[in-house]
Amino acid sequence: MPQWQQGGYDGLFHLGEEETEGYGGYVVRVDSAPNPEKWFAYEWEPSKRETVWVGEAPNAEVAQTAVKGDFLCEIYRNDEKGHCPFPGAIVRTTLYKGERLRVIVCGEHSGVMKDWESVRLEEYRTRYGLIPNEPIIGERVTPPLDLPPIREAVANAGTVTERHMWIALNRAVLPLADLHYWRGHFARYPLDLNAAPRIDALKRWKRAEEHAQDMYAVHMREDHGQGNANFPDELLRLLEREAVEWLKSNEEGK
Repeated sequence: MPQWQQGGYDGLFHLGEEETEGYGGYVVRVDSAPNPEKWFAYEWEPSKRETVWVGEAPNAEVAQTAVKGDFLCEIYRNDEKGHCPFPGAIVRTTLYKGERLRVIVCGEHSGVMKDWESVRLEEYRTRYGLIPNEPIIGERVTPPLDLPPIREAVANAGTVTERHMWIALNRAVLPLADLHYWRGHFARYPLDLNAAPRIDALKRWKRAEEHAQDMYAVHMREDHGQGNANFPDELLRLLEREAVEWLKSNEEGK
């Protein structure tokens, strides 16, 4: 991973070495004492061979988060689930009393605020600027999840039926991650050729989810004597957590 390094003078930092494959962009101070500090963030787009402005921040550390930043969906679901954990795909935006409002949404939530303009996230950044984890409506909440990684749970299973349940959950991670990738891709590029893989991903996820639910029911019936056990939301949140981690680790592989 490229590291931040001091530029040629005070008030300039580069993400990696210029003219190298890992180069990401730079941040620069554009104002100084006695005026409040302003830092601009610029991101290098290798496919276009150009640098684009992506945000303004009050200090270098915050500005650096905008270069190759990780933007999450800002939709708040409920107190139990907190905010959606999946990557942002588009920005829904509008003007209200002269002030531009915006919300970052993932592909699944791209239909919210239907009367607002829909702008691809990268286009919104170059037009208005965008910093990861800027203040949103309500604090971003990550509900506590006292569950181990699924692979660890498979290894530590006490019975055969419990092990089969955890294996089924593990096999559902990739279909869920794929579904959110294609939802986000279709939200950015709503073309017919992107609709088919999104639909196929949904079908694969539904099959994997149903199999995981069935294996959970078998585990609860055989090991705990509970018939017709409902699949707990905590396990769905566990799948979300692992799907998000998979997306992060494979974002360059798509």
